[in-house]
Amino acid sequence: MKENNGWLLIDKHIGATSRDIVNIISKCLNERKVGHAGTLDPMASGLLAVAVGEATKSIFIMQNMDKVYEFKVRWGFSTTTDDMQGTVLLESNIRPTKDEIIKTLPDFIGNIKQIPPNYSAIKISGVRSYKLARQNKEIRHKSRLVKIHDLKYKKYINKNYSVFEVICSKGTFVRSIARDLGKKLKTEAHVVELRRKYIGKFSVKNAILLDLSQKLIHSPLILKNLIPMGDILKVLPSIKLTNDEGYKIKNGQKLSVNDVKYFNEFLKDYPNYNQIEDLYCCVNDVPIAFLKIENNKIRPLRVFNV
Repeated sequence: MKENNGWLLIDKHIGATSRDIVNIISKCLNERKVGHAGTLDPMASGLLAVAVGEATKSIFIMQNMDKVYEFKVRWGFSTTTDDMQGTVLLESNIRPTKDEIIKTLPDFIGNIKQIPPNYSAIKISGVRSYKLARQNKEIRHKSRLVKIHDLKYKKYINKNYSVFEVICSKGTFVRSIARDLGKKLKTEAHVVELRRKYIGKFSVKNAILLDLSQKLIHSPLILKNLIPMGDILKVLPSIKLTNDEGYKIKNGQKLSVNDVKYFNEFLKDYPNYNQIEDLYCCVNDVPIAFLKIENNKIRPLRVFNV
């Protein structure tokens, strides 16, 4: 596999957009195919996973992983953006106690419905929600089902500020959690600090600071920070192919399951393979393509140019 196909873990600093980070890496590596898995707002910091080269074809895998965020909430004020960058909408004199907050948290754990912030990248009739909000146009987001695995009260700062940690599914808006916590506690609230600590098993502790990455990215040392694409793909089921079988798949040909040498090995692990949505094949542990199995035929969906 080409050495520039893989993932970079970046510790994004406050103020930069996710697109800014992608553009810097793309320019420094002289690589057109660069993308990120999961937007971080400019006011947020922390782990941004950036795919380089053929790894961009596996972005959806990283996007689907659970995330861990730490965030600080300010009580008593709601804003237009549900964070500190917006203007104040409503004020309240009520400041919830630590005990009141902790008793409320179980209501936010599990499969819950939340309404996304008006200032978000969600599209409405093809237009980003934040663009409509800036034009003062009416926005009515439908509630979305998300999963909160855990929500912990981490630190009491003072009556105005509290720190939380949340483990959540793809599509969760932490700003909405803070806003809704405030409403539940009969006050107003918004996020003043937000940091992403984990994407799946990948930690911000192993991420590159942007200033450091700019120094390294011009030399072969940056390649030591690339996570091979195969390491990400391992969360999916895979079928081992021979060199000849892999050659056919790479050239767009279908294979009969009865003709694939190692298919019975795959079948032992995944007897209900027809229900698998995402799987891939590899030759000598090198990923070759995403696959679809139907009518006893294996066909390539997206081939990796490696």
